[in-house]
Amino acid sequence: MFRILLILWLATQMVWAQNLRPEQMMVLLIGSSTNHPTPDQQAALARLKALRQQQTFRQLKIGTMHFDRPAEARFATQVLGVDRSQLPCLCLVQLDSQLQRPVRKLYSIPRVTRQQLEQVEAMGRMWAQSAGGLSLPPTARNRLLPGQTLQVGGSVTSLNGQYVFALQGDGNLVLSRYGNPLWSSQTNGQGGVLLSMGPDGILRLTAPNGQMVWQTRSSGSPGNYFFEMQDDGNAVIYLQEPGRTVFVWSTETPGR
Repeated sequence: MFRILLILWLATQMVWAQNLRPEQMMVLLIGSSTNHPTPDQQAALARLKALRQQQTFRQLKIGTMHFDRPAEARFATQVLGVDRSQLPCLCLVQLDSQLQRPVRKLYSIPRVTRQQLEQVEAMGRMWAQSAGGLSLPPTARNRLLPGQTLQVGGSVTSLNGQYVFALQGDGNLVLSRYGNPLWSSQTNGQGGVLLSMGPDGILRLTAPNGQMVWQTRSSGSPGNYFFEMQDDGNAVIYLQEPGRTVFVWSTETPGR
């Protein structure tokens, strides 16, 4: 599902909405080798090229980078934050004002496999048919939206200021009220450094090499999900559907 690549990215301190048009973005496949690609890298590139032949995807910009080219490896690591452990990595990147050079990574699928490509194509179709481009709304301090992340020391705070859901320096996710712990992921010492909200409604805590440390459950399908630190002390993942809001997961801490 390429909607994964169009999901909202973390825009800390933004107080206004920003729009990116399709032509301002590129799908970038970052692989290990130019001349000796892995089977997954070959399959991903072949699928992207095939998509370009379909009318729906004619506006889709596609690029490649390879870690056996030192300049490209440095750029991928230093500018886009992609290291060798994440290869092959499929990224949605924003282009510069001349629409030639990537300037930031909006979202990525690390270690993309051949088995994921059907899902990737479906997401690409959703993106290509989106007339309005990518909308980046203001960040809400009490929510995480798909594509948004928390790094070590980051937190989500209830609007009433009483409850904080934070990623601590020891890799533990902790929900606390006025500093008193109410819930934790029990992942201290396991190397978690990044909490991300996926388009499938799953919160994932990962180590620097991308290894999964902890995750929530989900319905497993892409949708309009959001994670919220509520004023009642419960941290909840919801799925917003037409006419209703569906409960997906929580810390089970209301009223504590």
